[in-house]
Amino acid sequence: MSHAMALVTVDGGGGSAAAGALRGLADAFRAAGLPVVHAVDTGLATSVAPDAPTPLDLELLAEGGVQTLAPGELAIGLTGRGAFEATPLDAVLRALGVDTVIVGGLVPSPAVSASVIGAELRGYRVLLATDELVVALGAHLAAA
Repeated sequence: MSHAMALVTVDGGGGSAAAGALRGLADAFRAAGLPVVHAVDTGLATSVAPDAPTPLDLELLAEGGVQTLAPGELAIGLTGRGAFEATPLDAVLRALGVDTVIVGGLVPSPAVSASVIGAELRGYRVLLATDELVVALGAHLAAA
């Protein structure tokens, strides 16, 4: 199945309001049948697993593997400065036919910034999931 748009969360765990908004956007992507990929920092003991029925396999992710969490929902390990650096993310997105990436995470974050730049350098159309975009895009996907 090919999708033109995907949400990439960059170590978006935590209990803040911004993390709650990002979870809401991920829920909207899931409901719309669009892919969600979580880039998880496996080196941090405090990494919070994304909301998914499958627990994270931190060993697999640390070794550069891709874990399927649910249909259309994947996790990769965040091993470098951004989600595209030394990860299979580009190959995963291209296999899904993605050309537009929504990057979300707790901002300001060097990992989120590096992920936006990494996506742009690889030719994706990129949007940063700001508070305003999260609300507008979530509402759009819910109405679709």
